[in-house]
Amino acid sequence: MLRRPQAREQAASHAATVIEMEENRAAPVDPAADPEAPEAQYQLYVMRHGEPVKRGEAGNPDDSKRPLTPQGRKRTQQIAEGLRRMEFRVDWIVSSPLARAVETAQVLAESLACRVPVEFSDTLGPEGSAEAVIALLARYPDRKRTLLVGHEPGLSELARRLIGAGRQANLAFKKGGCCLIAFSEFPPRTPGRLVWWLTPRALRKMA
Repeated sequence: MLRRPQAREQAASHAATVIEMEENRAAPVDPAADPEAPEAQYQLYVMRHGEPVKRGEAGNPDDSKRPLTPQGRKRTQQIAEGLRRMEFRVDWIVSSPLARAVETAQVLAESLACRVPVEFSDTLGPEGSAEAVIALLARYPDRKRTLLVGHEPGLSELARRLIGAGRQANLAFKKGGCCLIAFSEFPPRTPGRLVWWLTPRALRKMA
């Protein structure tokens, strides 16, 4: 169950759908790859939230309520501009309900030329799982370009799972880092294609 910004109800749990993939078939990064190619019918952007205040600072002892720092918000805006210059377009944004992820998602949504729905799901929270996220996305096959905003280590586990990389793969998102994975179908029956994986610094330099 998804929650829109105004919703307050508790998110329902999602049945886990296991997508079997060959873990030794990790798709290589292809900077020249065209995510709009006919075989890339589904585009999934995966982003870690921006830099939040430290625990206990700004009167926020609750981890779930930590907002972005002023610098974190500014850098997230620069990242959004960098993505815009890369012709970043989505028709759906799904975020963890934690404050730092919500704020990151809202900054990205504000950077887009047209309004897109921003919804929240506990599957992208610290207690979520790759299986639950995949099951959630599979329920909305008509949404072909999606941005997910969440936390580590869950996001890197999700990305590894989707591109068929093993646990030994050295994949991790820095705060504000993002990757694009393209699929011919979703849920995928074969590993997706890692189009790019960029650090926050690289994205800011594009702004």
